[in-house]
Amino acid sequence: MTAPIPFAPGAVRAFLTAQSRFTDLVPVEAITTRDLPDPITGAFVTLRAPGNVGVDPFLRRPLVQVDAWAPKIEILGGSKDPEELVWDIAGWAGQLLGRAKPQAFRGAAWNATWIDGPINFIDKERGPDMPLFRAVVRVELKFRASRT
Repeated sequence: MTAPIPFAPGAVRAFLTAQSRFTDLVPVEAITTRDLPDPITGAFVTLRAPGNVGVDPFLRRPLVQVDAWAPKIEILGGSKDPEELVWDIAGWAGQLLGRAKPQAFRGAAWNATWIDGPINFIDKERGPDMPLFRAVVRVELKFRASRT
């Protein structure tokens, strides 16, 4: 039987948290495969796998969605518009992932292709006075067994 596909969002997190140019924009502890932080005091990134490309899950081409989030400028601070900040964060993630040489992760190797984004949204589910600005990029990872 074929080994399971390594946890693709975890592979992307391991890669992004090792990129100082990325962690200059988003602290390591604010890059997660889990829920949104509470309280929200700055920019953060969530990583999710919205699908697996192809008809056979063993083709090992999972999609990973990188969501960059930021609160309104009154919470965020600084002078950069939060909508532009999340655009920059998502775009930078797409560039870094799309240009990365093959990366080792949990007995496999992967490389990424930038599929789409950044795409901007404003999430007002917490109320009209507490918007979250969001930009999304999606990458397709191709996993292969590592040569060891």
